Amino acid sequence: MTKNVIEKALMFAMIAHSGQVRKAKPEEPAIVHPLAVVQILREYGADKNVTAGGALHDVPEDTKFTLEDIKRNFGEDIAHLVDIASELDKSKSWEERKQNKINKMKEKTLREKLVVVADKIANIEDLDRVFKEKGVKDFSAFKRCQEKQEWYYRNMYKSLITNEDKQNPLFVRLEKGINNVFGRTMEDYFEDEREM
Repeated sequence: MTKNVIEKALMFAMIAHSGQVRKAKPEEPAIVHPLAVVQILREYGADKNVTAGGALHDVPEDTKFTLEDIKRNFGEDIAHLVDIASELDKSKSWEERKQNKINKMKEKTLREKLVVVADKIANIEDLDRVFKEKGVKDFSAFKRCQEKQEWYYRNMYKSLITNEDKQNPLFVRLEKGINNVFGRTMEDYFEDEREM
């Protein structure tokens, strides 16, 4: 019996991320995150290629395997979805990379956005769990402080809902997770930004 594309993608991701651990939870293997992304995409009925893209979304960014490897093994469509979710140009600063990603999400179709939405949900819900377990919001495992992380998540959310129904359950879930982690609503955040 041949493996379906999602199983094949998960196997590839497990091999690619072998030996890697999570930033915020170094006791957890890195593959836990792509598994969570796949679960979210399955839960909301994403198609097989989108779900496979969710399994592979960190591979070109965080492992020795390239986008070309993904294209060769999984085809153009999945490689395209992974490319949209990746930040492959490491020559730019964190701020420039994040702003570029925020900008490019506005023009994408909902299908093209799904891996990014599921990735952000998995990350923010994981952060919420970690912070609740520790009883403190500690962003020291990340390249940027809480303020910068909040800027990124909130502006990414705003970009992702551009030309979309913000009542889509995925967007509602993402907004709720962001508000939980940063302790205020989107409206409060953007109101405060306008006043500065």
